[in-house]
Amino acid sequence: MRKLLTLLPAVCLALISLTAKADPTLTFNNVPGGGDIGPYSMTLNPGNVNLLLFCMNDTNFIQGGESWTVNVVNGANLATFFSGDPSLATDYQEEAYIYSHYNGSNSNDVQAALWDIFDPKSVDSGAQTLVNDAENLADPFYSNGSLGNYTFYLYDGGTITNQYQSYPPQNFLGTSPTPEPSSLFLLGSGLIGLAGVARRKFARG
Repeated sequence: MRKLLTLLPAVCLALISLTAKADPTLTFNNVPGGGDIGPYSMTLNPGNVNLLLFCMNDTNFIQGGESWTVNVVNGANLATFFSGDPSLATDYQEEAYIYSHYNGSNSNDVQAALWDIFDPKSVDSGAQTLVNDAENLADPFYSNGSLGNYTFYLYDGGTITNQYQSYPPQNFLGTSPTPEPSSLFLLGSGLIGLAGVARRKFARG
């Protein structure tokens, strides 16, 4: 019995570890405003977190109900995540700058500017101003911690469910959600606590 109680915390920790290593999955629900301009209604699992995100690749296509595995990258960690390609890190940092100017009524300009970073084309003056300003890397936005307010959901090349034809999914970004522990993590923590109490009672008995 003593050996079983000793092993229980280790088993719980192993289950939590395996769950933490599972690739998060992003699901496209719909476009609340209609058309193909963000923000898009998305769901991130595990956790069933509802998000409103903008996409960054207008040459890719997705459909309602499509899901795919993603890397979830905070804006403050872009340089590390793209350490092998600093120019790509810069592009994504510029995307965060553009998104930071979304005010709820300028969706068209923000979306066009976001697309322009990876697929330059002629855009209207509002979007072009955002692009030009984003390219000013001396802007305090890039050094005052603001990047940490934004999170990127980047397709990791893994599983796609309900894929639209042969197109890879877009990459998305939005404001960083407040992290919430998963129910399994809470369950595992509870089991560890119970195991500890059981061990103490057993030892005293």
